[in-house]
Amino acid sequence: MKIQLFDRGTPQGKQLFTNLELACQRLQIDYDPEYVKDMSKVISMGLQGKTILLIDGEVAFMDRYPSIKELEVIISDFQK
Repeated sequence: MKIQLFDRGTPQGKQLFTNLELACQRLQIDYDPEYVKDMSKVISMGLQGKTILLIDGEVAFMDRYPSIKELEVIISDFQK
């Protein structure tokens, strides 16, 4: 499972990444999430947003800042 958070370095994005790491630890996911400040990849995909979460190359959400529990649900849905 590849989890990437694209963010321009906003305070909300940094907090989201911290929460994302905790959610992955709780779910015992072996792969560490990646924090990417270079937005060129998602822009080349035609996506515009301040914060974009990709899981296995699919958009999980854009410009949302869910709680750790919500992140666990989102990640679990992608594991199925």
